[in-house]
Amino acid sequence: MKRQAWSKYPVAPLFLPLLLSVPPQALYAQSATTPALHHRGDPNTTDHPVVVRQTRKTNSLIPEDASGEYMLGHPGEVVEITLQFGGLSGYISRQGDGESDSGTPLTYFFDQTSLHAQNLQFTTQLIHGIWYSFQGTIVRGSGKTREDDGYYLLMGELTEHDAVHKTETRRSVSLKSGRQFG
Repeated sequence: MKRQAWSKYPVAPLFLPLLLSVPPQALYAQSATTPALHHRGDPNTTDHPVVVRQTRKTNSLIPEDASGEYMLGHPGEVVEITLQFGGLSGYISRQGDGESDSGTPLTYFFDQTSLHAQNLQFTTQLIHGIWYSFQGTIVRGSGKTREDDGYYLLMGELTEHDAVHKTETRRSVSLKSGRQFG
């Protein structure tokens, strides 16, 4: 009795029906064009930068290059101000000092902002019962160049609101801008 060639491999008859059941398109699925890098200006790319612009025009007299970090006093504790397209955004970053967050870095993002002429105002989001508000301006400081600390000063009244103890701590501040490189 003559054996067929595939009978040397007893599992081959099991895979033959499976192989025949695969649609021909699937066999060519991996034969797509060769991957290539595209330049950002290439109209064939699908990812385009999103530019958010405010629809209403503000009349702020504070220059956009005043954006940056303003030092709160302790290392790593800053107010980050971003002035862009006539709008104001940012956050306060500081170490927690409560029982549950002592020494933990906390970031209080701005929740509401206002920018008009030389005045800026913001309130932050609530974290662990604490939130901040600020009302003031940004003025030129004693720094000679943007690379010097204190080229700009964030001046005004910073208030810490404690919703748990129902207290407010107000203080007048004059915060130096950090070094700006580039």
